[in-house]
Amino acid sequence: MKVSSRLYIAAGFVCVGLGVIGIPTPLLPTTPFLLLAAFFFARGSRRWHEWLMTHRTLSPYIIAFKNKEGLTRSQKWRIAGLVTLTLLVTGAFSPIWQAKALAVFIWSTSMLFLYFSKSAQIDKDLTE
Repeated sequence: MKVSSRLYIAAGFVCVGLGVIGIPTPLLPTTPFLLLAAFFFARGSRRWHEWLMTHRTLSPYIIAFKNKEGLTRSQKWRIAGLVTLTLLVTGAFSPIWQAKALAVFIWSTSMLFLYFSKSAQIDKDLTE
């Protein structure tokens, strides 16, 4: 295996890791990191690219972006729940009011984004 392939695979795994961390974290985006991971895996290893593109949890983010479908309702609810939980904990344990205000602002903008963003026509999570 060439050095460049190994570097692409390593970069792909770093991006997958950041994407997974970004699922429950409000400020770290998931989809861009998973798209980068797909790009790196496509250049580094067919096997890892296939793994990512068929992964039960991660591939819907990539496929929805690729097909310009938007998020499903269940994905939106899951994201809203995790963002709400994360920011409630952040706000509860923040010692200064500015951090609490920032948590409220981030929560509000996240919920507005989810509400106004395009939804997938068919909720695939319910049809499986």
